[in-house]
Amino acid sequence: MNPPAQRRRRPAPARPRPQRRSGRSDGRRPSAGLWFLCGLFYAAAGMILAALAGPWVWLGAALGAIVQSMALAGPSALQRFRRLTANLLVLGNLIGGTALAVALSVALNHLGTDNIDNLTIGRAVVEVVFYSLMAVGLAVLCSLATAALGDRLLRHNKGSKTSLILVATVLAGLGVGGAIGLLIG
Repeated sequence: MNPPAQRRRRPAPARPRPQRRSGRSDGRRPSAGLWFLCGLFYAAAGMILAALAGPWVWLGAALGAIVQSMALAGPSALQRFRRLTANLLVLGNLIGGTALAVALSVALNHLGTDNIDNLTIGRAVVEVVFYSLMAVGLAVLCSLATAALGDRLLRHNKGSKTSLILVATVLAGLGVGGAIGLLIG
């Protein structure tokens, strides 16, 4: 006689294991490093503005940074709003970032050259482009740090409290950098 046919069982599909997160990188609290980085970028901007430009340029940059901080245009923040409101917040962020970039560009382009007799058109264009790109780069770093910190803060605070904390961080960074810039200049 033939032995009875045995059924073969198929193995159960493997379940993916949840990945464990270590440390405080799970987003529960804003990291002190991100806060320090945001303040450091704005301190660098404040130092450049105070050392190289007049007070009206510094005021324009401070107003732009405040508008940018209040817009809260990070990815997590924008998901909370409808399309039109989110687009208006992005517009506010762009206006604030542009004001900061223009003020930094004006300040950096005040450096110029000491010897105007040896200045050529090509060298002047290269200097203007270089300093303008430096200003835009610093403004972008400030914007990215502000958006990231704002998103982290929004996980635990309301929008108005988060905006207030960001504005205080930005103004403190600009103030400390401005004080250092005045000591240098």
